[in-house]
Amino acid sequence: MRFMSPDMVFQYPIWAIGLLLVAAAVFGAVLLELCARRLLPIELRQRHNDVTAAIFSIIGVTYAVLLAFVAMLAWEGFNKAKAASYAEAAVIGDVYNLSAGFADPEKTSIRNEIFGYARRVVTVEWPAQAEGRMVDQDSIYLNGLNKMVLALHPPGQADGGLHSLLIQAIERLSDARQERLLAAQTTIPGIVWFVLIAGGALTVAFGSFLGAPSLGMQLAMSAVLAASGALVLILIIALSNPFRGDFRVSTAPFEHVLSRMEATAGQQ
Repeated sequence: MRFMSPDMVFQYPIWAIGLLLVAAAVFGAVLLELCARRLLPIELRQRHNDVTAAIFSIIGVTYAVLLAFVAMLAWEGFNKAKAASYAEAAVIGDVYNLSAGFADPEKTSIRNEIFGYARRVVTVEWPAQAEGRMVDQDSIYLNGLNKMVLALHPPGQADGGLHSLLIQAIERLSDARQERLLAAQTTIPGIVWFVLIAGGALTVAFGSFLGAPSLGMQLAMSAVLAASGALVLILIIALSNPFRGDFRVSTAPFEHVLSRMEATAGQQ
């Protein structure tokens, strides 16, 4: 099913892919209708219009439900990926703020590690995700930060409470990172793409069994039916991988927290 994967389209603008897909769907629908006109006389199809229309309504509703279900899953996955990115960026800010309660050199070391982690996410991991490449589950900066914090031994009760909060924040950061990586690796399976495309083709093809007196009207209805299904497919493609394509999740929350950390460091 690898040939059904939409990965190849992410290197092109979504509007170009959309135009190509809609044009191909309309062309296929018109070609199917012309073939049906040639093979099945219009009188024969008109005599069976009532039965054909009843069956076509069932097929159309079934395919529409399938399209809506897959589109909803794609949209939900996109929102989860966006939420995971914002949560990860927020925890980065929490770790940086909690480091203010420690004295140097621990404070500087913690801030250097968390700043390096955020910078690597923006400059290395995000471009890799945009190209569909795998990102390492572990992070050198996050592992170093975890070892550094676990090695701390706060003397007082207040410092001990701050130390516990910092450990919890690092754990939340690790969880948010895993959620982002999982969202980047979770895509719609190839079998689903096959069913969507094959089901759409069969639905449009079955519509050719209906017989309208006007050839122009029949072609127009088939073309609109094919174009409407193609538009939903374009939406699913755009949302199927949250970190790729023109509408991918942006690095805005990470860039915002980086700018805040840089501004804070500049004031000290």
